[in-house]
Amino acid sequence: MRVNMNRITTSIVILLTILFLASCVTTTPSSTQSGPRSIILKGETYSEASLGKFTSWQCNNYADNTGTLVEVGLFTNQDLNSLGFILYDGSHSGEFTNYKRKGINHRWDWGTGSNGSNYTFIIKPDGTGFFYDFSSTSEGETVTANDIYKCHKL
Repeated sequence: MRVNMNRITTSIVILLTILFLASCVTTTPSSTQSGPRSIILKGETYSEASLGKFTSWQCNNYADNTGTLVEVGLFTNQDLNSLGFILYDGSHSGEFTNYKRKGINHRWDWGTGSNGSNYTFIIKPDGTGFFYDFSSTSEGETVTANDIYKCHKL
């Protein structure tokens, strides 16, 4: 009986050690992993290994600058110079966008509404990001930013 009790105790200690070590493992976000980065746009995976390097900005809550809420980026491949992407909720999943440099600002437009793109994200040189939702606006209507973010280039 004593041998069985020692085996049970040893098994419990090993199990607790494994659980402890497993809880210490952290996952690496897509934007900081080593090797070519991959993102998922509209359900399909795209990799830097095949498209060239991605350039992106992580954008956080402006007030407390915590938690990535959105990430916008572009492709450095010259064949894709007017395409960009937006990733939602700190994940590596999102959508394609139209990208352009407008003066000194970076601009991403996406969604298809009756008046063109439904959504726009603009980053100023100081890292301030502005999100605009045009989905319920009339043509010619003036719109203010729905959300403001603090963005930093990765």
